[in-house]
Amino acid sequence: MLWLFQSLLFVFCFGPGNLVSQSRSTPLMVNGVLGESVILPLKFPAGEKIQSITWLFNGTSLAFIVLSETNSTKIHVTHPKQRKRLNFTQSYSLKLSNLEMEDTGSYSAQITTETSANLSSYTLRIFRQLRNIQVNNYSQLFQNRTCEIHLTCSVEDADDNVSFRWEALGSTLSSEPNITTSWDPRISSEQDYTCIAENAVSNLSFSVSAQKLCGDAKIQYIDTKMILFVVFGTCIVTSFIIVLLLVLRKRRDSLPLSTQRTQGPAESAGNIEYVSVSPVSNTVYASVTHSKRETEISTPIKNATVTIYSTINHSKESKPTFSRATALDNVM
Repeated sequence: MLWLFQSLLFVFCFGPGNLVSQSRSTPLMVNGVLGESVILPLKFPAGEKIQSITWLFNGTSLAFIVLSETNSTKIHVTHPKQRKRLNFTQSYSLKLSNLEMEDTGSYSAQITTETSANLSSYTLRIFRQLRNIQVNNYSQLFQNRTCEIHLTCSVEDADDNVSFRWEALGSTLSSEPNITTSWDPRISSEQDYTCIAENAVSNLSFSVSAQKLCGDAKIQYIDTKMILFVVFGTCIVTSFIIVLLLVLRKRRDSLPLSTQRTQGPAESAGNIEYVSVSPVSNTVYASVTHSKRETEISTPIKNATVTIYSTINHSKESKPTFSRATALDNVM
């Protein structure tokens, strides 16, 4: 408890209102890498005897160091959660290990001498080590042989502290992760585009060749043209087949009509002849039809008071004729 009482005594006795001299300077910017270690350097005032050093983080005490003439320096870590990660160099600079994003903030060291108190301020920033830089590209080749290139640069777990820029032939083309540029192989030689990603603790770069990108775009252009040609040809062939099928169907539907029109004269060729015979008490009608293939004779006959209809079909080979007298004899 004695060391705690002494530390409090130093703090109250040499507070801001009782200091003989006090240095106020712009905070020193210190950058740390996530998961690694960082040292906040401490500089003693020249020609003065140091009595104590107090380290603070965002106004909260981290450690109190009491120096004595017998070199029996006592270091007291006053922040329990930081006990395992706090260390000090021979000059009593603060070393913080296994950095976390929560370690970002303001640090200060108050150096107390016999006649004054000096305050050193620090601002600690924690950054991630950049990893896995990638460049995505899209290239398009126009008919005038000009190649348009779209490039996008990215890194793993990027945050607002990461900056990007594109360079070509030693000149900065853009300070953005995306860039669009044109390249003409007829007037330009081989050219590389380099993306540089960086933050306060690391940087990465990645280069791409314009000739290779535009060469791939040319192959893609030819393939696209071939695909369009195949699709266009397929449409033409399909249209031709559909038209052909429609014509054939129309022709097939028109065949029965022409057949009926050709059968009209054939039927008229088989003449139907009607012969009317009127005896005393009977009337005879004879219908003679000439057909091409067969001869059909249908003769329904009734008695004296019934009308007789005789239908006789004759073929072309034999065409018998019946006289008026014969018909009367048959009736009688």
